[in-house]
Amino acid sequence: MKKYWQLLLIAGIIVVTFTVHYIQVVNAKDKEYDFTFEKISGDDKYIDSLMFETSVEYGIGYNLLLISKDESTLIESIHNRTVPIMFQRLIDEHKSFMRGKAFIENNYFEDETKLIYMNEPEEGWKIKEGDTYSYEVDILDKVKDEKTSFTIESQLKNRYNWVFYNDITVADNELKLIVKQMDNDGSEKMYQVIIDLKKQQLLSETLLEEATTDDTTRRSIDSYNSYSNLDHEKYHVYSINSFDLKSPEQDIFSRQFSALNTETNEITDIQLPEGLDQNMQSIEVDDNYLVIAYSTKEEIVIYRYNIGQQRWLEPITVPYSEKVLIPEFNSTASLNGKFYVMTEVNNDFVLKIFDIEQGTLLYEGKLINNNVKQKYYIHITDVYELEK
Repeated sequence: MKKYWQLLLIAGIIVVTFTVHYIQVVNAKDKEYDFTFEKISGDDKYIDSLMFETSVEYGIGYNLLLISKDESTLIESIHNRTVPIMFQRLIDEHKSFMRGKAFIENNYFEDETKLIYMNEPEEGWKIKEGDTYSYEVDILDKVKDEKTSFTIESQLKNRYNWVFYNDITVADNELKLIVKQMDNDGSEKMYQVIIDLKKQQLLSETLLEEATTDDTTRRSIDSYNSYSNLDHEKYHVYSINSFDLKSPEQDIFSRQFSALNTETNEITDIQLPEGLDQNMQSIEVDDNYLVIAYSTKEEIVIYRYNIGQQRWLEPITVPYSEKVLIPEFNSTASLNGKFYVMTEVNNDFVLKIFDIEQGTLLYEGKLINNNVKQKYYIHITDVYELEK
């Protein structure tokens, strides 16, 4: 009996020790991730309502961190993350509709009255020449809280290995998809698919672009609209890229940008200013603007293209106040007419917020880790505007 109580005592000590240690580790971890912004210039109002979703490398691990102006919140290790932040709201508000759906931003559209989800075709590698697939549409009427589902068979009978959606939008009661097909030989095709939501009928499947690969050149199709924007977008911007397979680095030697007007279905080419194609570090699309930016050791250079007017505005040039060792952006993002740039300056991270249309610097602030113990690296993955 004495030995039994000794074992219980030892077990109890182990449990208490582990619990205390665990609490200390958690508290220490929370304190390590204590980030705030310290204003350098501009107006704090441009950051007051923002929340930045970031990936932080600190020591040997990566973690997801939400950072606002005055505080930071450690969510969890990104390796254990199950629900992306942007989908948590949809699940909270529309739990029944969201049940069983994939967390893929490109497959959703949302406005004030409806939420639409497109289920991508599975096992594309089984599709052979002459076979086809179907468009599966789920619609939630947010006003009536009613769900409608229907399936439409595609008329495309191409050989492909993989099919996915690049963009979904709605204009005049027409569901418009940007659909990309890829084959295992490296070839790509991009279509615009239009579905009448009221009649639940397929109206058209139009080939927009095709990229093929041969012995000397590999071609690809890249899209630049933000995945996290689920609302209607008037323009879809993409490029056809050509890579030299004979060069050791397979460098891009040609890149043609184009903009599809999703309301009129018209495509216009975008001609880059001379020399810009060799300096692009960031490419963002926000509403009516294409924003292309790059950094040197001395300054940040931002080009803005008004898609509707089909013209380039004067470039924005902002000198660095401190020396930059690596002339590259840490991360960039765009949201509601603002362009966000994070750069690493002397082991600190500095955020700049620009007004895209006006071309002005609205805010500049240094990200401060109030309990820094060692070098860290941080990357902005998304930007959210909080409800006031």
